[in-house]
Order: sequence, then C-alpha cells, then structure tokens
Amino acid sequence: MNSLNSVATFVAVIAGPLFAGAIAGVTDNRLVFAVLPVTSVPGVLVALGLRERVRPEHPHDSGQTTPSLLSRVADGVRATVANPALIVLFAVCFLGNLGFGAFDSLESLFYRDVLRVGAEWMGWLTAIVGVGATVGSLLAGRVPTRRVTLPALCGLLVVEGLGAVLYTATPFVWCAAAGQLVLGAANGMIMPLRVTLTQRNCELTHLGSVSALMRVGISVSGTLPLLAAPLLADAFGVQAVLVSAAALVALTGAALVAAARRMHAS
Repeated sequence: MNSLNSVATFVAVIAGPLFAGAIAGVTDNRLVFAVLPVTSVPGVLVALGLRERVRPEHPHDSGQTTPSLLSRVADGVRATVANPALIVLFAVCFLGNLGFGAFDSLESLFYRDVLRVGAEWMGWLTAIVGVGATVGSLLAGRVPTRRVTLPALCGLLVVEGLGAVLYTATPFVWCAAAGQLVLGAANGMIMPLRVTLTQRNCELTHLGSVSALMRVGISVSGTLPLLAAPLLADAFGVQAVLVSAAALVALTGAALVAAARRMHAS
C-alpha cells in the first residue's frame, strides 16, 4: 500500500509538470499559477468521499483529555530520540528532500544560466523525475520483506545524491535528464520503504506523532536552504551550490549506511 500511495503521488509529478511545461511553451508562464486552484477541486471531492473503516478509540471516550498539539509534537520527539532506527529514518527524511530539490529557488537560474534552456524545460525535466520516481515506487512494492532494511534505505540515499550530482554537474540537458531519472527512481523507492520502516520500528500508539515529525524534517529541509541560497549563490555560483548540496547528500548517506549496518548487525 505504501508503494501504491507513492506511485499515485509521482504520477502526479509526471502529469503536473508536463501540463505546466505545455502551458509555459505556448502562452504566458503566469497562467500556470492560475490553473493551480482548479486542481484542488477534485482533491476536495475525493477527500469528502473518504470514510474511516476502523475508528480508533479517542481520548474523550475513555474520560481522558485530548492532548494538545505541543504534547503530540513532544511525544513524537521523545519516541524518535529513544529509538536509533527512527533517528536514522528522520535523517533520511531530511536528506532525501534536500537531494530531491531543496534548492528549488536556484533551479530556475540553473536552467537559464547553465543549461541555457527556456522555462518549459523545468516542466519536461521534472516530469522525467516523476517517471523515475513512479518506476522506483513500483519496484519498492516488489522488494522482499527481508530486504527492506535500514542499510538498503541509506544506500538508496547515496544513489539519489549521485543522481543529483549528475543532474547539476554539467551544462548538458541530456545529462541533466539522466540525473533526474536516477534521483527520481531512488527517491521513488525511498519514500515507501522509509514509511514501511517507520511503521515497523515505531509503536502504533506513537506512529502518528512520529510520522508527523518525519514530515517536519521534510519541510525543514526545504525551508532552511532558502535562507542561505542567495548568499551561497552570490559567493560560489548557482551550479557550485547545487552540486555541493547533492554531493553532501551522497556523502552523508554513505555515513548513514555504515551506522545502519552496525545497528542492523546488533
């Protein structure tokens, strides 16, 4: 199920950028943003049609008070810090999104100044990421249970980082396309396997708060680089920043592989 959820997500990553690239190639780029609100309508309709098949016991049913948002966050932090496997999974969350494109604010400049292509190519190449990620998510569903391990997940993080290096290291569009395909496939496998390992290593009572904390890691890895991106780009250049960030993901992933192997052996 985690694999199928990821497939649905990444099919949208194919369709959306292709549609946006077509709009940007034919008419005003601003029309892309005008289309965005329309896509939320079918999402709302689907959400309204969902029904819970299993209803968990709520605190007020047993006379307990409903925990506050801060207490839920604290619960997730405590459960994660107490479990080395969850700490590694949190790191994979953070680094996986960093490698997947946390420096999005610099990508448009990379396309313009390094690849020297039009805005529509942001749509085409992002769709290639979606293709790779969809294939990766499908493959993740075929991985035998005994092969779904922390070292394997961290190894995929290394592959993603190397794909990101390939994507950003040259001025050639074909090389960028190959890099997008590689990092997309790795990220497509990482997402469902990470969720599966989180579910496997976390008690059910803490799973909601821990999963929320993982999402925080993903969001933070997309926000923090925005604060430093302008200064780093001015100092070192857009391409140097993108390649360095990608290389950092690969190197840190390799360190996590070693740590995960020691944990797995014990």
